[in-house]
Amino acid sequence: MLGTDLSRIRRPFGEPRTEVGISGDTPMRHRLLTALFASAFVFAACAGGNGSSGAPTTGTGATTPPAGTTGPADTTGPADTTAAFDPSTITGDVRLGAWESSPAEGLALKAALDGFAAKYPNIKVTQETVAGDYRVQMVTNFGSGDVPDIFYVNAEYAPEWMKEGFLEPLDDYIAKQGFDTSAFFPGYADVFKKDGKTYGLPKDGNTIAMGYNTDLVTTPPATLAELVTAADALKGKGDLKAPICINAGLDRGLAFLYAEGGSLLTADGTASAIETDASKAAVQWYLDLIKNGQAMTPSQLGDGWCGEAIGKGDVAIAFEGGWLKGALTNDFPDTKWAFAEMPAGSAGKATITFTAAYGIAADSENKDAAWVVMQYLTGPEGMQKWTEGGIAVPSRSDVPVPEGFDVIVKGADYAKPGSGFMPGYNDVQKAFQDAFTAEVTNETYSADAVVTATKAAIDKALK
Repeated sequence: MLGTDLSRIRRPFGEPRTEVGISGDTPMRHRLLTALFASAFVFAACAGGNGSSGAPTTGTGATTPPAGTTGPADTTGPADTTAAFDPSTITGDVRLGAWESSPAEGLALKAALDGFAAKYPNIKVTQETVAGDYRVQMVTNFGSGDVPDIFYVNAEYAPEWMKEGFLEPLDDYIAKQGFDTSAFFPGYADVFKKDGKTYGLPKDGNTIAMGYNTDLVTTPPATLAELVTAADALKGKGDLKAPICINAGLDRGLAFLYAEGGSLLTADGTASAIETDASKAAVQWYLDLIKNGQAMTPSQLGDGWCGEAIGKGDVAIAFEGGWLKGALTNDFPDTKWAFAEMPAGSAGKATITFTAAYGIAADSENKDAAWVVMQYLTGPEGMQKWTEGGIAVPSRSDVPVPEGFDVIVKGADYAKPGSGFMPGYNDVQKAFQDAFTAEVTNETYSADAVVTATKAAIDKALK
């Protein structure tokens, strides 16, 4: 789904343009770019992703639903540190880099950009769809200097791009214009902040909710205990292969970890917490869903992802984001279903967010104009036009919620980030999923191996 969960359809860049290369390159900067480029390829091979991890990718439990910096100093933002910034006075040309999962997404972005053009006719925006794997291609573009002025930044790799100095800090623009950022849900906005600076503004967001077949589940379970009871009652009912579909990875499992009082990290984010009693018990509970016949992964069900499983009637309950609505509407229009909040655990309500932001290239020569585009697209007016397309969920509380997404937005009030909150998270996610899958495949169902593998990955990432 938009900004968060997209399939891998891409269009090539428009006509090539000559751009100024990254200024102030040093051998260290080149080494950082080389390392990051290699890392991007490794992640792409493991996760298959161009967009966010919000929608799963491939493999056991993974899916493909229908989608302080270390760089050189830059002073090309507003020159006067006291004067107010008036967007209406800015002129110029701006390149906007994006991924696109479907024609519907393209139409939604076009509607937002048409609204921008009407309000700011002195700025011409050229929208470019980044071909291939978005993350890998953008890292290549950073290295060559051929990078759009403003572009999508997925939460998964935002920490890397902030650290490497690819993104322009936005705080001067925010302060000078008096741009209201208080309406952004913290679970979305905080991912794009580092060392007290803001490097991106979330263009939309998603939380994980519970999708359920209303013919089979008349009263959605409100707690994890009720979920287990409901699952036991659904066993063998109709054509169900299993009561519940779950993913083997942290892209869903992390929400249950939080609900049971567990966590990947300590409160200060400096050490692993996956080995605590609460975390280990949560992992075991998640594994026991499969062990006890209450759930299966998509691969066990023979489905591509949990949305397909609930659409086909293979399961009655699945845990997905707002992208589920479009998928079921388009592919399984006869399935009767609804969203409910995630069942509360012993620690209360919990869910996780997936989001993407707009960022401005640190080496752009058109930063003022790029900011004007950003403040419109992430402001109330532009975001409303974007989300009226029916495939994106607002990241601001002052934007009307599109029909059918109320539960998704409600979860943003208490959600925690589902990615982008620690370095090396992709490796941590892979370690968890690989170990979890092995326990399911071997029918051993022990949390010990999953916890051990995940802790090793966390410890390595934090170093």
